[in-house]
Amino acid sequence: MNRTGAWRLLRTAAPRRALLTGMLLAVAAELGGAALLGVSGWFLTTCAVVTLQANTTWSWMYPSGAVRTLALARTGLRYLERLDSHRTLLTAAVALRTRLARGAARLTPRELRGQRDGTLLARLTTDVETVAGLPANVYAPLVAAVTTACLIEILLLWAMPVLGVAELVVWAAGVVCARRAHHRARAHLAAAAEARAALRTVLLGSRAAFDELRCLDAVPQARRAATTGVAAVESAEWAAARSERLGRLTLRLLAAVGQASVLLIALCTAPAQPVTVVVGEVLLTAAGWELLERLPRLLHLLTQAGDAAGRLAPLAAGEPPAGRPRQPAHDAGTAGRRSGTVAHGLEAGGLEAAGLPVPGSSSTLGTVLSGPGPVLVTGPNGSGKSTLLEQLAGRIPAPRGTVLLGGTPVHELPAGVVAETITLVEADDWLANDTVAANLRQAAPSAGAAALRTVLEVVGLSALPLDTPVGPGGRLLSQGQRRRLAIARAVLRRPPVLLLDEPTAGLDRPTAQAMLAALLRTLPKTSVVIAMQEQDLGLLDRPPTAVVRLGRPGDRAVSRSAGRTAAVRAR
Repeated sequence: MNRTGAWRLLRTAAPRRALLTGMLLAVAAELGGAALLGVSGWFLTTCAVVTLQANTTWSWMYPSGAVRTLALARTGLRYLERLDSHRTLLTAAVALRTRLARGAARLTPRELRGQRDGTLLARLTTDVETVAGLPANVYAPLVAAVTTACLIEILLLWAMPVLGVAELVVWAAGVVCARRAHHRARAHLAAAAEARAALRTVLLGSRAAFDELRCLDAVPQARRAATTGVAAVESAEWAAARSERLGRLTLRLLAAVGQASVLLIALCTAPAQPVTVVVGEVLLTAAGWELLERLPRLLHLLTQAGDAAGRLAPLAAGEPPAGRPRQPAHDAGTAGRRSGTVAHGLEAGGLEAAGLPVPGSSSTLGTVLSGPGPVLVTGPNGSGKSTLLEQLAGRIPAPRGTVLLGGTPVHELPAGVVAETITLVEADDWLANDTVAANLRQAAPSAGAAALRTVLEVVGLSALPLDTPVGPGGRLLSQGQRRRLAIARAVLRRPPVLLLDEPTAGLDRPTAQAMLAALLRTLPKTSVVIAMQEQDLGLLDRPPTAVVRLGRPGDRAVSRSAGRTAAVRAR
């Protein structure tokens, strides 16, 4: 739990004056509510006593005016507190989302890849709302409850010390019970979160492989696994709810004990207090317990905010707090120097693999990609072609110092810097549930229709209308169309280094040959690394500048062209 982290993060996003104003208004509103309850009880009891005594000299006008004043003051203060808290919430949410979006842009490709399942979106929505809602949902009511309870305790101690001490003991027991109930509920909620994550994995996997499961007659097993996951989630959530209910019940029992003790001690201890004063004290105590009954819920929300702040911390690191001016000259200069370093490194040495261990082999790879032409990576299935491309792109970690871009380890560079140089098209690249044009414009948002049709012609999809919907994950297209559309999107970026994983899979030979030829013509200054099967090496209309063969320990494949070398070297 990271409560201080949540407060620090919120304080950098919301004005401190607004936070303090909201707390003060909440405290004043709760004090007004407690005073209203106590004065109302005293007033009604006094009226009843006066009526029984037929006392015509007692004036009810002043107490009645006090009750009305307290009621109006409480309503007005709560309204103002809500206005201030909601304004603070909106301000903090906007500031946090802006700051965290900038932080997300600095993620490395490997970190960004780990957020592709919606985790990053959840951070920017749910977690930001949880932290931004702290003033209205936690801090204001918590400070108001504690302050009101302390003032009530001071009044009880002033009125009768024995009464105050007895009530203090009962309140301490209530706080202990609330904390224990919170810890039990938190443990059950953590188990529910784990079970929910496992269920999500099962459901997503079953949905993605539904056709395969149906062919294997394995749908019943998948259904049973999902049912088991649902039962685990429901069981953990029920246990958490049960702990919360027991905690609330315990607090209500202690509240009854506390109010009864106030009543008995005030009436039985000599000198006995007037009945009207005793009723007012009992109702004041009831007001305090009503606030303390919120404690388990407030602790739960505070814990949620701490967890959310912990998840947001990596995105918020390095960003200046809200209200402090950014230093655009310094930041821009730093970014410019980094981009310039990478660009200069590309011209001088480019993307370099220096002693990169070859997957599944004891050999190492040494290659420099700094000029145009195709580099082929081949080998049998499972030899590590895809792994090698992902290491070159920084998607998965490689041994430190073995994959460098401009002299810097590629997986340590921000995703935006890497994207300026390297584009990787995976064997089953992601497509948005949108049109062909929208998917292409992910690489170039300002590209016109003519440019989009040009790249479609390069990959042999000129007959595909730009407004054609592709469906979720591109399911409305064939496998070959999906692959070629992803390649066209990469071509639109015209990157210095283009990594293609099995680009010709699912294509007939003439189509594959035409696409590769058009691709190399369109990108004359790009170093294109193509992973393909051994039998597909003849699809190129020109000799490659290098061929890297995987899956053959000790084999050495060297090809030189224009001063460039790629080799698999035995250690």
